[in-house]
Amino acid sequence: MLSKIFNRKYRAAWALIAVVALLAVSMTVPPVRAWAEGVLAQFRVAKISVVSIDSSRLQDLGGSSVLSKQISQLLSDSVTVTKKPGAPKPVANAAQASQTAGFQVRLPASRTDAPQFVVQGGAAFQFVVNRARAQSLLDQAGASNLQLPASIDGALIKVNIPDGIAAGYGECPNLAQSADSSAMRGSPGRTMINCVILTEVPSPTVDTPPDLNVQQIAELGLQFTGMTKDQAHAYAQTVDWTSTLVVPIPTNAAQYKKVTVDGVDGYLIQRPLDDAPQYALVWVKNGIIYAIGGLGNDTATALAMANSLK
Repeated sequence: MLSKIFNRKYRAAWALIAVVALLAVSMTVPPVRAWAEGVLAQFRVAKISVVSIDSSRLQDLGGSSVLSKQISQLLSDSVTVTKKPGAPKPVANAAQASQTAGFQVRLPASRTDAPQFVVQGGAAFQFVVNRARAQSLLDQAGASNLQLPASIDGALIKVNIPDGIAAGYGECPNLAQSADSSAMRGSPGRTMINCVILTEVPSPTVDTPPDLNVQQIAELGLQFTGMTKDQAHAYAQTVDWTSTLVVPIPTNAAQYKKVTVDGVDGYLIQRPLDDAPQYALVWVKNGIIYAIGGLGNDTATALAMANSLK
């Protein structure tokens, strides 16, 4: 999921918004999207964790394959959007951003230049799990050894994503423009080279049935991404699935390391592309998910910004 921070489709301005919007499918496995929300039972993010996954199976399921279409149909039939996200709204300053978004925006003292602000409206949706259809998709994907628990059938998952903000520092494009706008076209190496973007989003809430075994669901998702049963069980034991945002990073596509940032643990994720290397610094503090993203290999600016937030 965090790999989408580096995807043109989700320009850097709403990198973290895209991540939060996909929290309910944090394992980023198409066939398990039908039940992955259960991993986040009573979810409210308090910390971050990162796990490397084998993305080859996911790539095989993409495109216009019959299975991919069946997955899309399952989601279409099962997901109900209860609140559509509004368009990004430009605001003049931090005070307006705080008032509009409904939480206190923090800005870095290390920057003396005035940022460009936008507020992104939140969203909400709910999902009813159809175990039989989801298991059938797993079987067709060659993972019939992974059996979904019977308790998941008919489970109702509700996801609510609050409003968030983005503050663009430097020579950033118009952050309020949509990804399809001509103002946002062009390679990131040209449009974002002198732009660093700070995003802040209050933790979403995810409600699931109380009897759902979230660790069991997490282990199935991890096995689907390439872990052995023992590896998945060992990793799942290290995570509190009710309070942790688990960020899957495709093996060999990005590098990451745990860092101390803003007084808490976070992760610095880097994608070493030859033409435009990219980075994202991600952490959680006091119920707010923060991310700072930009281009290049020099991450000192991002760390300085994070450690000077006030």
